[in-house]
Amino acid sequence: MYVSMICKDRNEKEKNELYQVLGLLAQGEQVQIEDRGDVVEMIVCPQGKIVISEDGEDMIIHANTRHAGAGFHAFVVDICKDIQEEVPGEYELVDDLEFSEDEDFHRLHHVYEDELEYLRNALLTNDLLKTQNYLYEETFFLPIEKKDRIFTSIGDIDTKEFREMHLHDLMDNFYIWNNFDRDAQFFKNCALVLLSKEGVGRYTMMNDQTQKHANTICDYIELAYKQDDSIPLPVNEYNYLCDMLQREKLLNDAVPMEEEVIQYKTKEVYHLFQDAKVVADGASERSFDPVNNALCLMSPYEDDAHWAWLIQASKDANICSYLNELEEVKPIVYHGKTIQILDKEEDGIYKIEAKLMQDERALYFHITYADKKDENYLKQCIKESCFQDLG
Repeated sequence: MYVSMICKDRNEKEKNELYQVLGLLAQGEQVQIEDRGDVVEMIVCPQGKIVISEDGEDMIIHANTRHAGAGFHAFVVDICKDIQEEVPGEYELVDDLEFSEDEDFHRLHHVYEDELEYLRNALLTNDLLKTQNYLYEETFFLPIEKKDRIFTSIGDIDTKEFREMHLHDLMDNFYIWNNFDRDAQFFKNCALVLLSKEGVGRYTMMNDQTQKHANTICDYIELAYKQDDSIPLPVNEYNYLCDMLQREKLLNDAVPMEEEVIQYKTKEVYHLFQDAKVVADGASERSFDPVNNALCLMSPYEDDAHWAWLIQASKDANICSYLNELEEVKPIVYHGKTIQILDKEEDGIYKIEAKLMQDERALYFHITYADKKDENYLKQCIKESCFQDLG
């Protein structure tokens, strides 16, 4: 499920003209466009972006449309056709769902329904798939599995309900854009996906990124309400975010959703690192240490708080300062994993080093923490961490 268009044989002036047209189209559609250096991205919705890159004298416009839905697929095709009309030249448009040929949105919508039916059957019969990313176009985390629950891009639902739901009713759980227009349901879905993926609850004011996500969520909810003030919305979450952001509340007598609004990052999640899955608070600040080839997760904090702990995880044993001592520790077996844990204290700073072995793969931890009360929590995070199942 993708759309790709090659703008062939363009000199520098012609490329700049294409970029200008793309900018005007983005402005007209009221979507964000950002220069990432090597590529330009048109951010259409939380699960859908159009990527513009260069390959020699060609410009390539590409979008993965699997997660955003039929509406996004049609939108990308329309953008490509608009470019062809605005800028003369040779183009090669590839649309694997052939909407560019018949422009039959009803047929296109059924293609996504068929894809969802295939995914539903796979999730009900393939436990390995449940541990992989089928939720988001891009993600650095996954929710931790729950018994008898199926994760969707807007939250988890009961397996029995998932099995029996009418396919049409299930679409909004997996796709943001299910109608041709960007209607109230589209903006509501945008908000729910961002809440599930980026909502961090009481840590909303932690940094610029968390505040940006919170404001975007509020924007989407307000747009949904503006289009249809009768549509049920995550009103409680909206009011909470507005209070945190000190933002004016614009929903008057909005209808609250009856369903629970899920925010995965308000609990522990798997933080993805190469083929490892490191368990920690979902709101942890993530960074990468290139020297030690390590994932770094710093404890989340409220605006007036200090850090509590820092987890560093790496497949490189050099992350450990006390490796020889660690190797002498008697291992424990936990859910099929062999784990060695070493406690240290230096100058009032507590440290944990650990080695986790699973399927002959090793993951090393170096953790510092300020308060002894976090020790058991951090050790449990180590034990719950694992490697991706190789199948």
